[in-house]
Amino acid sequence: MSDKKVEVMYFYSDMQEDEKALSKISRKLSRKRNEMQIRLINIEDPRNGELTDLYGVNIVPLLVFLTSRGEIAARRFLPLSAEDVVQEIADQVCRGELPNPWVEEVRTRMLEALKSVTRRNDLTELVVEQIESDLMEASAESEIFEMVNSHISAINHAISDLQEFKKVLKKYEKHRNDFVV
Repeated sequence: MSDKKVEVMYFYSDMQEDEKALSKISRKLSRKRNEMQIRLINIEDPRNGELTDLYGVNIVPLLVFLTSRGEIAARRFLPLSAEDVVQEIADQVCRGELPNPWVEEVRTRMLEALKSVTRRNDLTELVVEQIESDLMEASAESEIFEMVNSHISAINHAISDLQEFKKVLKKYEKHRNDFVV
């Protein structure tokens, strides 16, 4: 790959998307930008298991943008048909704006810190997975701050709602001596 080359790996499921239609979109995008190479990766194909694991694919569709050195420049949970977004991110990679070293450093620290969060139930696990997913998509400082503020707000609202549920349920609670709260 040349210095200006951008590789886009598109992870999809053939249960949701048609490979022929994706190939058509891929060719169209590649014709517009000769420095961009698009690889279609069907997660249902067992031969793609290693790639799926390597890039931590747990939700599709997923676009992974790589620099000419093979660094992950950006991740977006978008369909390939979001052509304007694909073009915009490819432009940023070609200009050297992505990956942003500061964002990478903050992302790494936040992901490490999230490992210490107790995940006692499905709700907590769901919240942490969503935060991690959103964090992996952030490629700019403003996106990280927006994501953090959004999740803090959502968590505060959830805590308030759960306290209301607890009040209602407490009215109907049958006390058991062997139950630990």
